[in-house]
Amino acid sequence: MIYAVAGLAVLAAAALVNALFTLAIVRGWRATIAASASAAHSPATAPPVLAVQEGDHTPAFTLHTPRGDVTESALAGHPALICFLRPDCGPTRNSLPVIERWAQANTRSGARLVAVISAEAPDAVPLVEAVGPLTGFVATEPPNGPVARAFGVRHHPSFVLLDADGTVTETGIGQGSLPALDHLSA
Repeated sequence: MIYAVAGLAVLAAAALVNALFTLAIVRGWRATIAASASAAHSPATAPPVLAVQEGDHTPAFTLHTPRGDVTESALAGHPALICFLRPDCGPTRNSLPVIERWAQANTRSGARLVAVISAEAPDAVPLVEAVGPLTGFVATEPPNGPVARAFGVRHHPSFVLLDADGTVTETGIGQGSLPALDHLSA
């Protein structure tokens, strides 16, 4: 009889310890779920933005192209579309037809298309060949290069549309981010 009582006491103690461990795990799990839910609604997951916004003036930059340097002052007097592209980016490749349509509709009247390709030279060759016929203002720079930093570009493709006086009229990040490009003309 004494063994039965001792066995029941050990079994009750084991069940109590198990219940306490289960309670601790459930509390930890709930805390983790609550933390991830609040992180999902934090500003850190806000849509990406560029450093330049509508109404800003073009930041100072120098882009070294085969035709020479392109600066913000070289674009003065001409509307311009500055595209930040990356060769290993699907949305960049999918944006090329829209960029081409914009170039065909606007560059004849004096607008400028500037393509900044974020990649080392060998990796950038296919994208340079795709964009090169559309503009003479195409150049590569290392990822997070000086021109991308001047505009605050961290995602590709990114677009900045400028009017003739160098004021930013529209910005966009990602494929289809500037649907107005299909309707704009210089």
